Amino acid sequence: MNKTEVTNTPNSAALKAIFGSLIGVGIFFIPFSVQEGETKIPLVILIDYVKDILGGNLQYITLGVVVLLCTTWIASRFTSNRRVNNYHKKDGNIIGLLFILSAIFSILIIFEVGPDWLLHEDVGGLALTLGGSVLLTVSIAGFLVVFLMAFGFPEFIGTLMEPMMRRFYRVPGRAAVDSVTSFVASPAVGVFVTNQFYREGKYNQREAASIATNFSVVSIGFFALLVSIGGILNYLPHMIITSFVITFLLAAIMIRIPPLSRKSDSYIDSQEYIKSDTDNLAKGNIFVRACQAASRRAAASGPEVFKKAFWDAIAFTQKIVAYVIAIATLSLILATYTPIFEYLGAGFQYPLDMLQLPNADKIAPTVLISIAEVALPVIIISGTDAAPMSIFFVCTLSTVQIIFFTENANAILESDIPLSILDLVVIFLIRTIIAIPLVAIATHLIF
Repeated sequence: MNKTEVTNTPNSAALKAIFGSLIGVGIFFIPFSVQEGETKIPLVILIDYVKDILGGNLQYITLGVVVLLCTTWIASRFTSNRRVNNYHKKDGNIIGLLFILSAIFSILIIFEVGPDWLLHEDVGGLALTLGGSVLLTVSIAGFLVVFLMAFGFPEFIGTLMEPMMRRFYRVPGRAAVDSVTSFVASPAVGVFVTNQFYREGKYNQREAASIATNFSVVSIGFFALLVSIGGILNYLPHMIITSFVITFLLAAIMIRIPPLSRKSDSYIDSQEYIKSDTDNLAKGNIFVRACQAASRRAAASGPEVFKKAFWDAIAFTQKIVAYVIAIATLSLILATYTPIFEYLGAGFQYPLDMLQLPNADKIAPTVLISIAEVALPVIIISGTDAAPMSIFFVCTLSTVQIIFFTENANAILESDIPLSILDLVVIFLIRTIIAIPLVAIATHLIF
């Protein structure tokens, strides 16, 4: 019996599924105490460790990443090199402009040769910090997520969750894995996982679009960051629970209305659906079938999955970082130095007053600004004398709006998932309108 046959025996496949999946679950889901009163999952511990080692060098690495990307994009305009052209085949002139802006902004900020309005720590400094954080988080998590994806964990969870996910959200059960991955890692990593399944023919266009725009929630670490900025740390558990309940309520609605409901049920490149072991739900014990599905997936995974995962994560991360730096910088400039978001939010003051929320005049300018960056609303309102109840509303609303262009929206646009900028803006606006009364009700119940 050769090595391949041994690998594919039922017992060895089961062990492979168990150990591979346990490593993934341990990395992404099991918290450890790192110091008194603080726990972190191994993924965050690793990211923090690498960040500490790199220190100030992280900004130079980030600069190198965006400059290299900018260089290859320019080269793709003038060369016939197939590898370079394939890498930038979806990157038109607008995307290229963002790449160039990210390189220019990074150079000016790092070497402090730009104007004061750009070098301010709450503008260029914050944008570059966000870019470096995304670089580490998405590249490291994007590689390590192979342990969750390649050894049967999605098939196991997908089989168990399929009845509920199909009934309420019209998506496969494995979508639950995408959501949890976003929660413990980052929204961009959740989009990365969704895109991988879409490319493998396990989601159709409608399912991939629905999952990416409804289940790519901000990470638990970001929840903590928001309440910390707002000075309402005691309300962190309340915000997490409220956000999750409302997010899943919104998902059930959004999936059933345009533009998501009008997305095609066809698969990528018009290929046939790749049937998995999570499909035959009417046969046998569901737990047994979940175990069998996981074993079969693990048996098909060899060492090559790690190489592919590494390059997929690097390629995906490079473009996301450039988007983050360019769009975050532009958004922060507008938010800090112009009244544009105040004008955009003016129409929300009356409804907020009707919902009997305190400081409606201070909340209104923050309602739409989270489409640029999810932390901007609380940054803005925390600089006022707004009541904790108002800050809680702002923080929670920003987490359930889902779409923000400094991370997951850019990840979606860079992915193969068929969603346009217009789609994302429309989805954001609809989510916001539906979410405002829901978040207001929850806020009144808590306060």
